[in-house]
Amino acid sequence: MQSSNTSVYAVGDVAAFPVKMFAETRRLEHVDSARKSARHAVAAIMEPEKTGEFDYLPFFYSRVFTLSWQFYGDNAGEVIHFGDFSGKTFGPYWINKGHLVGSFLEGGTKEQYEAIAKATRLKPAIEDLGELERQGLGFALTASQKPSSSSPPLVAGSSNLVIEKPLHAWYATAGVIVAASVATFAYWYGRRRRSKTGCDCFRNSDNSVNLCLPNSIRIEFEFEIW
Repeated sequence: MQSSNTSVYAVGDVAAFPVKMFAETRRLEHVDSARKSARHAVAAIMEPEKTGEFDYLPFFYSRVFTLSWQFYGDNAGEVIHFGDFSGKTFGPYWINKGHLVGSFLEGGTKEQYEAIAKATRLKPAIEDLGELERQGLGFALTASQKPSSSSPPLVAGSSNLVIEKPLHAWYATAGVIVAASVATFAYWYGRRRRSKTGCDCFRNSDNSVNLCLPNSIRIEFEFEIW
């Protein structure tokens, strides 16, 4: 995501970036891609020594009333359907060059969605398409239990979110200090003016008196810090 200018990063669903599992550069127009690419860019800027390459698993989803589906990977190759299309849970697998490259599931549980995501990332070899159709969702549940042959590179996650919290806390603390300082100075200055004149005076820019009010009249000022 780092551009030819090393201080500029291209992120979001309008930016194209290398997708490792496709071995090519693509633009993935979805909110998940936009969020995760931005998080990874921040992590790469803040902690480059701890941040590896962006190994993103393409992900799309939608929810309409009682219908809900999730898709992972690529919709390339031969399609193998599974499940009961008259029921609530069904979907297809995409097999390309003998490997699982994409999975779609309608009406799944959290565990089932996680299973098809992991199985798709593993890209297991598929030798018998008929057996894959017979196993259906069970294939992904079984494949997802197998350990990966290699650990994936670090991807920005919760670590870069932790960085943001101290920054917000610092800004909030600084804002409170500034507000308290302004209020304290205003109170001290007002008391000092009243003790000398017995009234509150408001002056023009040329220091000439514009308006004086007795001390019994209370005037309040509100400060907002943006």
